[in-house]
Amino acid sequence: MPHFIDRAKPGVIAVSLDGERFANEANSYHDLVQAMIAASKGKSETACWLLADHAAIRHYGLGFVKPFPMPLGPHLRNGYLKRGKTVEALAKQIGVDPATLAATVRQYNDAAQFGRDPEFGRGSKAYNRYQGDALHAPNPCVAPLAAGPFYALKLVPGDLGSFMGIRTNEHAQVVSGDGEPIPGLYAAGNDAASIMGGEYNGAGITLGPGLTFGYVAGNHIADHAQVPRPKPVAAAARVPLAMH
Repeated sequence: MPHFIDRAKPGVIAVSLDGERFANEANSYHDLVQAMIAASKGKSETACWLLADHAAIRHYGLGFVKPFPMPLGPHLRNGYLKRGKTVEALAKQIGVDPATLAATVRQYNDAAQFGRDPEFGRGSKAYNRYQGDALHAPNPCVAPLAAGPFYALKLVPGDLGSFMGIRTNEHAQVVSGDGEPIPGLYAAGNDAASIMGGEYNGAGITLGPGLTFGYVAGNHIADHAQVPRPKPVAAAARVPLAMH
């Protein structure tokens, strides 16, 4: 399940395998996964937990869990969704220290009740607010995890695309290890290393560079191609048409 929009909803937070918040959950999936990898360093797996209170999960859903009136039972029975009457009880369900998780939720709630997230600035960016709930004030991305039962599901990274393509120069030519262009070899789009330096600036960010450097490559090929001159073709003899 691609968690594009549920992470930004009020009443939902993400915690590391240690039970602590580690990022602005409403940021892009690229930024969140980078933070998740860093927070999971030295752990048995790269993962985190999404937490929600009862009001949030019934209003917005969470991952593959749909909002009310769709039932929660199937997801609880198959283990996809975890539930606890209290935050401490939920912590035991997901293998997190109860005191740590309770402190994390309490610290978040203290500011969230006023629509603030001083630790990570959730809701401070247009991208955050677009994925939040425009009808929730004062911050479309922030609300406390107020009343149980509380829920959690595990979030793990998956492959979507790549920005680690082949190194090229300004003409879209593929370059060797010493930086010299390889004659006749070009790359553009996801085949070429990202001109964004590994950052994700927005949805479809590969499209503009792909089009641009495809055009650049085409022009460079046309300007430098060794096209053989065509041989002159002898004039064909005229053949009279038979008239019937």
